[in-house]
Amino acid sequence: MRWLMMGAVTLSFAFPLALPAEAQTRLPRTSPAERQVQDINRSLRQEQRQLRLEQQIQIDRNQLQRQIDRQRLFSNPTPPARIGTCPPGSVAC
Repeated sequence: MRWLMMGAVTLSFAFPLALPAEAQTRLPRTSPAERQVQDINRSLRQEQRQLRLEQQIQIDRNQLQRQIDRQRLFSNPTPPARIGTCPPGSVAC
């Protein structure tokens, strides 16, 4: 009987300590409004990522265009095209 009583006392102390640990592992359900807010926030973050990507693409495109323009501006000009044919008796034009 004594052992039975000690077991009951031990269980009465151990059992309440186990319940909070169990309760902490389960998350409460999210309400429909909370899910909607999460979906809206996720959508906004995705749109912001897309906008940053498009902005970076535009920046890269502008840099490339400036490099091409600079290269054309400072490159050696091509010689003017010859109009007509070589004079008679010449070896080469």
